[in-house]
Amino acid sequence: MMRRFLGHLTHAITSVCLCTMVITGLAISSARAEVQAPDDLVGKLAVEMTQAVRSDPELQNPGSLKISDFVQKNIVPRFDFDRITQIAMGRNWNKADPAQQKQIVIEFGRLLTRTYSNAIANLKDLDVEVKATRVTTPNADVTVKTQMIGRAQPVAIDYGLINGPAGWKVYDVTVEGISLVAAYRDEFNGLVTSSGVQGVIDALKKKNGE
Repeated sequence: MMRRFLGHLTHAITSVCLCTMVITGLAISSARAEVQAPDDLVGKLAVEMTQAVRSDPELQNPGSLKISDFVQKNIVPRFDFDRITQIAMGRNWNKADPAQQKQIVIEFGRLLTRTYSNAIANLKDLDVEVKATRVTTPNADVTVKTQMIGRAQPVAIDYGLINGPAGWKVYDVTVEGISLVAAYRDEFNGLVTSSGVQGVIDALKKKNGE
């Protein structure tokens, strides 16, 4: 089950990274410029971030230490890992004690961070095209619809963002109609059913140790 879950993640992650970097500047840009619609802001920042990757050879080298630093500083802070993990665990979140909850968030965050680092080098060949924005809660919860282009077939990706004290953060990504959080939930449910909450922790640790 975890193998299939990781397959979903790896398939989508290259596309996810670019818009994640785009969203990284959302709160900063909003503070120093007049308020923009989320789709306009994403479009502007997409161009800036794409140019950054294309102009820096170190960000195109999968083994570069600069990529790891870049991910830690610019991508990780824009994901709400606590929220993502709780949604992914679903009803099983309350079956975990506080120490287990903390451990799952840490291990899940490590897995995502490492995968982002491995995918950064591919961004030089991709562009993002913003299609539309759906507002769930004004100024608090939006979905930015985009397409990743630069390969044979465009990839439709929707980003769920929530606005909090630390600014806009990603809490879900939907690739071609498939929510990655929903995919996580299915996998975690299976692991909890077969091996308990500890089964989720062990599976994540095993993957992170590979």
